[in-house]
Amino acid sequence: MKGGLDRVRLSTARLGGESGSPSTAGVLRQTSSQTVRLGRVQPQAPTHRTIYCNDREANLPVRFKGNSISTTKYNILTFLPKGLFEQFRRVANLYFLMISVLSTTPISPVSPITNVLPLSLVLLVSLVKEAFEDWKRFQNDTSINSTPIDVLQGQRWESIPWKKLQVGDLVRVKQDGFFPADLVFLASTNPDGVCYIETANLDGETNLKIRKALERTWDYLAPEKAAEFKGEIQCEQPNNSLYTFTGNLIMEKQTLPLSPNQLLLRGCSLRNTEYIVGAVIFTGHETKVMMNSMNVPSKRSTLERKLDKLILALFGCLFSMCLIGAIGRSIFLVRRTPTTVMIRESHVEKMGKIQEVAYEILNVLEFNSTRKRQSVVCRYPNGRLVLYCKGADTVIYERLGDGNHDMKRLTREHLEQFGSAGLRTLCLAYRELNTELYEKWNEKFIQAKSSLRDREKKLDEVAELIEKDLVLIGCTAIEDKLQEGVPACIETLSRAGIKIWVLTGDKIETAINIAYACNLINNDMKQFIISSETNAIREAEDRGDTVEIARVIRHSVKQDLNRCLEEAQQYLRTISGTKLALIIDGKCLMYALDPNLRANLLNLSLNCSSVVCCRVSPLQKAQVTSLVKKGARKITLSIGDGANDVSMIQAAHVGVGISGLEGMQAVMASDFAIAQFRFLTDLLLVHGRWSYLRLCKVITYFFYKNLTFTLTQFWFTFQTGFSGQRFYDDWFQSLYNVIFTALPVIIVGLFDKDVSASLSKKYPELYREGIRNMFFKWRVVAVWAFFSVYQSLIFYYFTTAASQAGHNSSGKIFGLWDVSTMAFTCVVVTVNLRLLMACNSVTRWHHLSIWGSILAWFVFIFIYSGIMTPYDRQENLFFVIYVLMSTFYFYLALLLIPVAALLGDFLYQGFQRWFYPYDYEIVQEIHKNDPEDSSRIELLEVANHLTPDEARSYAISQLPREKSKHTGFAFDSPGYESFFASQQGVFAPQKAWDVARRASMRSQQRKPRT
Repeated sequence: MKGGLDRVRLSTARLGGESGSPSTAGVLRQTSSQTVRLGRVQPQAPTHRTIYCNDREANLPVRFKGNSISTTKYNILTFLPKGLFEQFRRVANLYFLMISVLSTTPISPVSPITNVLPLSLVLLVSLVKEAFEDWKRFQNDTSINSTPIDVLQGQRWESIPWKKLQVGDLVRVKQDGFFPADLVFLASTNPDGVCYIETANLDGETNLKIRKALERTWDYLAPEKAAEFKGEIQCEQPNNSLYTFTGNLIMEKQTLPLSPNQLLLRGCSLRNTEYIVGAVIFTGHETKVMMNSMNVPSKRSTLERKLDKLILALFGCLFSMCLIGAIGRSIFLVRRTPTTVMIRESHVEKMGKIQEVAYEILNVLEFNSTRKRQSVVCRYPNGRLVLYCKGADTVIYERLGDGNHDMKRLTREHLEQFGSAGLRTLCLAYRELNTELYEKWNEKFIQAKSSLRDREKKLDEVAELIEKDLVLIGCTAIEDKLQEGVPACIETLSRAGIKIWVLTGDKIETAINIAYACNLINNDMKQFIISSETNAIREAEDRGDTVEIARVIRHSVKQDLNRCLEEAQQYLRTISGTKLALIIDGKCLMYALDPNLRANLLNLSLNCSSVVCCRVSPLQKAQVTSLVKKGARKITLSIGDGANDVSMIQAAHVGVGISGLEGMQAVMASDFAIAQFRFLTDLLLVHGRWSYLRLCKVITYFFYKNLTFTLTQFWFTFQTGFSGQRFYDDWFQSLYNVIFTALPVIIVGLFDKDVSASLSKKYPELYREGIRNMFFKWRVVAVWAFFSVYQSLIFYYFTTAASQAGHNSSGKIFGLWDVSTMAFTCVVVTVNLRLLMACNSVTRWHHLSIWGSILAWFVFIFIYSGIMTPYDRQENLFFVIYVLMSTFYFYLALLLIPVAALLGDFLYQGFQRWFYPYDYEIVQEIHKNDPEDSSRIELLEVANHLTPDEARSYAISQLPREKSKHTGFAFDSPGYESFFASQQGVFAPQKAWDVARRASMRSQQRKPRT
């Protein structure tokens, strides 16, 4: 216990500052004891935390969070209020809640139960669904929290559940096991203190990564030795950055810096290592993976927002009806004598393992998106010190020393050639270091690396001190091959009216070449290029004055934008129809996004058919996306496959992630995920367009059928002197949307298609109708509203007029409930048949749902009219349907009224289709004689008649492959590919490694046999 108190004393003295030299630590220990004697536990510093390894008592006063996690959305106390809040965020539910509340007032003509019951049923089903999903999350959490893990207790490994793990515990993780919390890697059974981990749960990458423990902790492997470990860890507070970590390990009066290379994250698994020992630093919801599990930004579609407006418009319409009724009622009462009126109620360290080949790596200056370069300091066996640096050409050229102009010029020419060939390039450079310079710099580097505050910033500043006066070695170039089908996909999307922008980190020549390969740019286009590679900007950069460089680039960008915008407007005024393309690099884009210039950039970009932004950072990708989204108010879609695309994907209206070689972070942040870029054609032109058409039809139909039903009751108020007498029975209006007209619209929303998938891709211009929002304009809503008024007048006045001369078998005239039941029958039949008229494709499911809904009404009314209880308020409905069906009036009205009601729709649809057809209607007419299974036939033809390139790619994909047995990695052995290909008569393109392998085999064959 005394050791624990000593640790508490030490922690209170070190709060708010960084660990210093051993002498400083001694002073801290002397002054800290006085703090503890006051009996007061000091809080943790806001910038970092102090952890005592293998000592729970010392960590107890800090009250670190436990390791139990909960991913549930609700708990027992918050389920009901939070669940109801989520439901009533929807305008539709809020509207029906208000109607239900109004129905409880004394002035309501309907019974509250008829409104409350359907709303309660909808809410109950939604809440049960939410509860079930949350219960599954709870079960998953329980399973994870109960997973066993070995924890050091005394000198033995004891198995405890994950949820009982505490900060500072030493744990043993065995091969193929998952890390239960964020750990500092201490020791491994592998030599040199390394282990191999799989991070698939974090970024989707299956390639194993190497982590290496500090050499001072390699010995703490056995439980007896690990029990002696009493180190102190000072590290950053919990955060969501998966690839950064700042901390120090203080043991035996020495401060050892910790980096991400010693961090093992929760959710990763151990591979190819018998077991490792680590110290827990972050637990539960403070682990990095849990701090990354945030709520996805709420994205509401245009249709959903317009639906809210439509519901509000419907509410305004109903309010107007009520207002007219109230005014009419007041006038009617004034004209009558006073009387009594009774109102009746009724939701990546990328370096890997560095192998030593005749030199020693002293320092590694890591790559990041800001630096755009990586450097290492090496010591050769003869004592020579050299810094090697690789990075983007723009970054390396800024740091080259004077002289060697021929080499710079030649390399720049090579870069342009490689870029024009579509290759990705890097520049290499070096600098000779003397021992004195290196020692002074290394002291600053160690201080920056040990810093707990702004470590990354300090490391970048220290790197700037040595990454200068470089000597250019040359450049490298590798091929970055496009996925299959990308050019055809982009061409198809362009024909669909979709403007495609490329936001890439490639140099401008590479980006232009890729744009040509993708059919995004062609020689017939007028290209506007805004680049920082101009003589004026280069001269300013050579002078090295940052203020002057910024002024020159800003002035150049402003002039280029104005010039290009004027030229673009001139081209648009001509009748030549020349398409425009804009290419801009990252440096110029940074100034073009300035508030004073972004308007010109946006105007120019919108006038261009294609836009290519090269050398852009992840932040700039998101800024450009937001510029179009908010500035132009256009619907945007971002698609990417790497971690650097995440911000862009989240900034767009729709984010699409490609599950590619760069991990799964883009997929995890996206709204939709696809395997290849070419599948974007099906996602947008087929499923996206179908979904848009279905939603438009469902929403407008809901508006139509409810307005029709409501207006029929509204006309009745004029005949009753605005007395509030209801026309329909309460249960009629309660079940109207729930049973009698519900299933058909669901079937239409699931299965309706105007044209087949193959025709949707054959005629991509059909997508333009969705861009113009042709099917959900207010004009479309007005047409549906007009026919609602027309049909409601037919329903009410035809039934009432015909009933005036009618009588039942006993000679009595028809009463209110006879007429209203007849009118409601006509409404149910007509609105269901109207939906059938709106369908583009009619299947057996459409017939089953429509005729089944009509049948459901008759089954209900037969049962409802045949039952009467003492508590029944609607005794007048007793036996009504039986009386009606015994008269000729019923059958005549049931035949003529729906025909008369639908006659206007029939004539309008025929006139519109004949004289003002939609594009999809034209395609329907062109292919109306095609066989019904043409789409299947086309798919079979595509599968059986592949192009030569597709056939070769498919054959190569079926070849056997072998995996390397290299420890910790799963490298493919591509050399075998061409061997098996040649055996099976399939041509496989030569690769560099094939040439090298064959050369080595030939050299072996030429050796004389002994």
